[in-house]
Amino acid sequence: MATSGSYLRDWSAAWLALRQWCRGALAALSRVIHRPPKHPFDRMHRVDTDGLIYADALSTGHEHDRHSAGYYATAPSLFHGAIALWRETLPATARTLSGYTLVDIGCGKGRVVMLASEHEFREVVGIELNPRLAAVARKNLRKWMIRTRACTRVRIIEGDALSTPLPDGPVVLFFFNSFEREMVEMWLAQLAQTAASRTHPIDLIYLHPEFDELVRQVPGIQAMADVQIPFSAEDAAADAFDVAVDRCAMYRMQQ
Repeated sequence: MATSGSYLRDWSAAWLALRQWCRGALAALSRVIHRPPKHPFDRMHRVDTDGLIYADALSTGHEHDRHSAGYYATAPSLFHGAIALWRETLPATARTLSGYTLVDIGCGKGRVVMLASEHEFREVVGIELNPRLAAVARKNLRKWMIRTRACTRVRIIEGDALSTPLPDGPVVLFFFNSFEREMVEMWLAQLAQTAASRTHPIDLIYLHPEFDELVRQVPGIQAMADVQIPFSAEDAAADAFDVAVDRCAMYRMQQ
């Protein structure tokens, strides 16, 4: 027969569980109510590239999950500023942008891939390890191509940057700290091996170059630029970190 003490314990446990559930529900409701507005890019093009996602929420079961630096989309003005800066280096090579494939390393939801399709690249490729982000990127890309009628060849590859081969021909790699240090070291070592067996150039556009010193240690790499690129007013207003300018470094693998 149940005692008054057991009833009290059961009631207390139920009350505690109810309080915890209410707190969780209120927290979830608060996040919805106070969710920051979408970036102007997403509103204009009706896509979903916004948001800051930390690495612990992007687990896939892959051995390289532990190297993820999370997801945060590149500001459009930062991307276009970087491309304009990189284009200035091409006349010295006697090559044109239309001969290059842009490869976004860790493309996330695909904002850079979409932005790159506005330029006359030979092809645009996004590489993304996380299946959920790759699926969102493909969905965004379908909407983007219908709305903008971009004619550049564009594709998303769901895979590991270490095991996905680079396209043939001249390549410019776009990198915005998708990995932590150990993975960057492995990626750069493989990049050096790849460059040694290619006859076509490999350029690297590195935004917010946290591991610039590692890149500069790669045999045969040449640093071409290291500048601060200002954001547009709307990008600065929408930035989750209240940033209005960011650093961009550029390199070229010597053939």
